[in-house]
Amino acid sequence: MSRTLKIFLISFVSITVLILSLYYFNKLSPIYQLNQATAKFIDYQETPLNLPSLKAQDCGICHIEIYQEWKQSLHSEAFHDPYFQAYLKKDNNDPTCLVCHTPLANQAENILLSHDNYQSVQIVANHRFDRKLQSEGVTCAACHVRNGIVYGPYLVESMDAPHPVAYDPKFTNKSICLQCHEVPAKKFSLLKEGICSTGAESQVGPWAKAGYICQNCHMPEVNRPLMAGFPSRPGRKHLWPGGFSKQQLQKVFKFQAKYENNRLYLTITNAGAGHKVPTGDSDRFIRLKFYWQTPNQPEHLLDEVEFKRQMLWQPIIMEWSDNRLEPGQSLNLAWPLLSTNGKLVVQGTYHVMSEWSKNRLERKFGLSRSLDNKWAINRPFIIDREIPIVNLP
Repeated sequence: MSRTLKIFLISFVSITVLILSLYYFNKLSPIYQLNQATAKFIDYQETPLNLPSLKAQDCGICHIEIYQEWKQSLHSEAFHDPYFQAYLKKDNNDPTCLVCHTPLANQAENILLSHDNYQSVQIVANHRFDRKLQSEGVTCAACHVRNGIVYGPYLVESMDAPHPVAYDPKFTNKSICLQCHEVPAKKFSLLKEGICSTGAESQVGPWAKAGYICQNCHMPEVNRPLMAGFPSRPGRKHLWPGGFSKQQLQKVFKFQAKYENNRLYLTITNAGAGHKVPTGDSDRFIRLKFYWQTPNQPEHLLDEVEFKRQMLWQPIIMEWSDNRLEPGQSLNLAWPLLSTNGKLVVQGTYHVMSEWSKNRLERKFGLSRSLDNKWAINRPFIIDREIPIVNLP
């Protein structure tokens, strides 16, 4: 056997052993770091005095508008979300996935007990499990009820409630959101940021410097009575619009175009999101298409840009690429343009996942082939919007 062949075989075997070892240890541990936020349900909560139950509809008896908003939100669908259910099946019903989608121990069919500082998790049947409450996903009590008290952003002396109330400063900062929207990477990975890194993404850019918090954009301010018959007061809507909201997406990108030396220059800026867009699940991506439209001529596709974070999950978790714009960050494009008799238009689509991913979930993990339109994976949010051009003759 030649020396070259020996070196090749040794290298091949070594690389194969390394890949198989990485694959084995990667499969052995969860995809994210286990800690208080990712591997522990919120402790079991008793119903506060004078309330019928912890269920959202009972909160809605008095807080009518807030309840109606919550019902429209994806928080209320966090458990029934068909993509979540398919991925839960794909992940062998990993109960830690439910820690954010049904946060209360009352909602958990199994309780998680951690040992050795979250190095391992024991699964124990929960005899106080409330299936109806589980179906409510991120329900009112998940954020507002602790130890028989309803907490909120108002000072106690300003409240006149039939149940125990208290003030909690977490409602006036990011922490209440980031207990779920910031999922850290496990140590055995090559990720720069977490599996879900919305919190880290929101620490940079103009909005972070200005002191913005998640609620500024995702819970718009409103002045209204907290309950019927009470005086109006400053509060926030409970809709949490995000990637599934056309109106929210339309605020994200700012387009600036100019014509110079027979070329068309375009600047795309993340001017409306305090984090990268899209954020959260790495399956999500945004596609922008730019066309030149000339009267009586077929429109001409100038360029197509996708903003996405691509992950490699095996043999080790790592970030393959990430071209999403940080808050305030811009991308510059340029094209030769022979005709000035026309206009520049943009089309934008938000993609929950690729068609390939959706088909795989249908084939292998029970995703329905006939979902309601609200679960569409391709969601247009910009349709032929004209971009004004500076210096166009």
